[in-house]
Amino acid sequence: MPKELREAYRVNVGDEAVVIARGNELTMYLHNVSKNPLQDLVELSKTVSIGLSAEELKKKVDEERLKQFLETS
Repeated sequence: MPKELREAYRVNVGDEAVVIARGNELTMYLHNVSKNPLQDLVELSKTVSIGLSAEELKKKVDEERLKQFLETS
């Protein structure tokens, strides 16, 4: 990719580019790759949680048991 295009689109070494040529048409898809992809994955994992943590699950079970105990007393 020419220097002018890299500068205009802020493309750095290691970034991904897909170029598709169809007839007289040229389509480019650019993806800036993070400088620290592992840290990005860690941050993403903080925002995505599947199910409940063990502590939350234990708390819910304890609450349900107490609720059932109080209903039967």
